[in-house]
Amino acid sequence: MARILCIEDSQEFQIYLTSILKEHALTFVTSSSEALRLTEGGRDHFDLILLDVSLPDGNGIKILPRLKETLAPRFVPVIIISSDHDIITKVAAFGVGADDYINKPPDPSELRARIEAKLRTVQSLTAEKSVLEYSDLVIDLDKMTVEILAKDASRKQVDLTPYEFKILRLLLSRPGQVYSREIIIDRVWGIDKFITSRTVDAHVSHLRKKLVQSEVQIETVLSAGYKLALKDKSSKKA
Repeated sequence: MARILCIEDSQEFQIYLTSILKEHALTFVTSSSEALRLTEGGRDHFDLILLDVSLPDGNGIKILPRLKETLAPRFVPVIIISSDHDIITKVAAFGVGADDYINKPPDPSELRARIEAKLRTVQSLTAEKSVLEYSDLVIDLDKMTVEILAKDASRKQVDLTPYEFKILRLLLSRPGQVYSREIIIDRVWGIDKFITSRTVDAHVSHLRKKLVQSEVQIETVLSAGYKLALKDKSSKKA
């Protein structure tokens, strides 16, 4: 059984999906804003997403890049299901990250086959990427553990709070990329939470102390935010 997020505002089509995908656990939302609230900061884990193009708060294709970012570093395939059969729309969808495109109304057996094909891809990638490594830092996304790998191959576990783990996971999704405090708040806590920049700074400060023995550090980029980088060899503490 897979967890599938269905971003679809038509109640009739929701009923249709429920009837033909009984073997999976479906979560329905009717707008892009609801979907982003569920996926931001890894709040909920889904194995696959079905996305409609016409949504009450905008075009589904336009929110697709943002949706993919909130899911990173996990690979979650997104299948567009739309009544828009225009080839230009399809090309645009693939151009911003869609993994498949199916016209409404889809044939039940074809839809199930396409979903199963994407889920097989997820399973193979998950087996390969559930553990991420960056220099001497080893992060297990499934177990939510962080370890520092020593030169003798021994491992020291780093105890992080859930929010510290989410911040580190976000920075690790693209080492070297600068993330503003606003983006960190958005991705880690969500847009519906009132969190200040000082809260982010406090969590980063604690995180830095816990990573002091690692070759990896969180750097401050003046007036921009934070990024993950490697320490200068001469600056690493014993």
